[in-house]
Amino acid sequence: MWIIVYVAMFGFSLALGLVLTPAAKRVAEYIGVLDVPSERKAHQSAIPLCGGAAIFGAVAIPVLVASALVIFSDRFGAVGSLIPEALKAYLPGARSMLPKLGVIGLGGGIIFLIGLWDDVRDLAPRIKLLGQILVAIVLVALDVRVSLFIPSYSVSALITIAWIVVIINAFNLLDNMDGLCAGVAFVASLIFFALSAHQGHYFIAVLLSVFMGSLLGFLRYNFHPAKIFMGDAGSMFVGYFIAALSVMQTYYEPTHAGPLAVFMPLVILALPLYDTLSVIVIRISRGQSIFTADRRHFSHRLVALGMSQRGAVCALYLVTLCTGLSATFLPWAGWGGGVIIFAQVILILCVVALLEYFGEKRTENGKDPRRNAARG
Repeated sequence: MWIIVYVAMFGFSLALGLVLTPAAKRVAEYIGVLDVPSERKAHQSAIPLCGGAAIFGAVAIPVLVASALVIFSDRFGAVGSLIPEALKAYLPGARSMLPKLGVIGLGGGIIFLIGLWDDVRDLAPRIKLLGQILVAIVLVALDVRVSLFIPSYSVSALITIAWIVVIINAFNLLDNMDGLCAGVAFVASLIFFALSAHQGHYFIAVLLSVFMGSLLGFLRYNFHPAKIFMGDAGSMFVGYFIAALSVMQTYYEPTHAGPLAVFMPLVILALPLYDTLSVIVIRISRGQSIFTADRRHFSHRLVALGMSQRGAVCALYLVTLCTGLSATFLPWAGWGGGVIIFAQVILILCVVALLEYFGEKRTENGKDPRRNAARG
């Protein structure tokens, strides 16, 4: 029965994404929220920036509809009749999760608005960072946080805040080439979804199915050559949503999963985390602000090696899938197996580093095709 629910919610969100994205494009063109061509960007004409609104709407509408069904199912017979009998036994549990859903939704709305404001008016990076930290603090204060094996509330809170802020910015930086951020987020979410569905965490699995539908609907218009960009409103919301749901997910279960399972989010998101860390290190080593946009991301260096934009983006999808699939074995791996999995992920990232090195050398030698875009 739950498979039908997942498919239905995914399909609902996908349909909304396919409808809302072109609508957002027309609105952005009308009000002038555009990514204007510049020296460091590949597109030759202004591209609408309001794709994030379509992603947000395609997530928010199905979630609100489902929440209304849960809330009013026991008050109005007509509403209750819309819910299959097989699912009614889960309604009390669903109602108990609504406050936490409201907290996540509130945080997501604030992050989306901060990003939208930046797309329209150009916020200072430090103001965006402060907003992200404040949202993360609110989530922790309302008990959305990691627990792991840490008895200290303060340490747990700090880890949660750091994780949410880092993942938001990792996906914000990853939005540097057509289809990259949405596609990597889709692959990572698919792996998180498989984990949640397998473990019977229906609440998180449903949210992930909605999220994946919104990403795929948007990607239809964002894959190279992009007709619309998600902007900071989209990339920040995407990072936030993945971070928040990964915090809520239970990884370690004594009877089903070993302690190494808690490292699954790190392994699944290894690529965006690595890309963020490498770019920050390069910028600091060159005396630049870490907020300075450039063309030193992994995707750019693949293009510098001669790959097309589509080829580079698809390669990064595959890298994300490889690290993510490795993560799925962690719950059942002993310490020896865990060492092998971590070594495999490190070796994959070493290959990424080698490709980056040769891409940089090619750029320094003046062989960069300069077909890449750098919005992050």
